[in-house]
This record gives sequence, C-alpha cells and structure tokens, in this order.
Amino acid sequence: MTEEQHKMLSKLFGPLELEVLKIIWQKDWQTVQEVLDQLPAHKHYAYTTIMTVMNRLHQKSVLSRKKKGKRYLYKARYQPEDLIRHFSSHTIQGILDDFGDIAIAQFVDAVGNAPDGLRKLKQLLNELEEGERK
Repeated sequence: MTEEQHKMLSKLFGPLELEVLKIIWQKDWQTVQEVLDQLPAHKHYAYTTIMTVMNRLHQKSVLSRKKKGKRYLYKARYQPEDLIRHFSSHTIQGILDDFGDIAIAQFVDAVGNAPDGLRKLKQLLNELEEGERK
C-alpha cells in the first residue's frame, strides 16, 4: 500500500481496522487468530477485539468470509486502490443523489481551484463522451 493510499484509507477506517486490513491484504483467507498473531505483540489485543473488528469489516462488505469447521476465514473483497475507488464512488453518488445540481456546481468550483483541475476534468469528460470511460 502506498503512502497516499494509506492516507486516504485512514479517513475511512480506524487505526485498528486499517492494521487488520493490511494483514489481510498480505494473504487471503485468514482466521482471526492468524491476524491476531501478526499484530504487534506490545499492543496486547484480545481475540474478541480482533474478531469484532473483522466481523464489522465483513458487515461493511470490506471482507468476505467463509466458515471452515468452527471458525471463519476472511479475505479482502477489494485491494487498496479498488477499495478507495469503491468508497469514493459510493460517497459521490450519495452526494449527487442528495444535492443534485448544487453538488455538481460545487464540485466544478472546487476542481477549478485545484492546480490542473479543469484540464483533468475536461479530459475525463471528453473520455466519457467518446465512450472510453464507463
């Protein structure tokens, strides 16, 4: 995970959630105990704490899980970049649904104030019109 991705994801998840995700991204289908064993020992997390975090990430559709015996195995549904894209898309769609044209106008104003923002916006709009973006 890049530093920029870490910065973005830290706005979406708490520190422990992010630590758990980093471990899950290293290897698919891990148990709570396997994740707990990879966390820093000096933090002394309880098994139930990590189980709760992983269950909540599953409820948020960030992790997939399957039962194996009496335990659940977890894996990430998205890689870091895809997760950022998923949440930002969901957030933007919610803003557009709630605020419509006002949100679009504010977005254009914000992009216009960003260095190189209007050029990038025009490029993306051209790609959309030409059918190169979905």
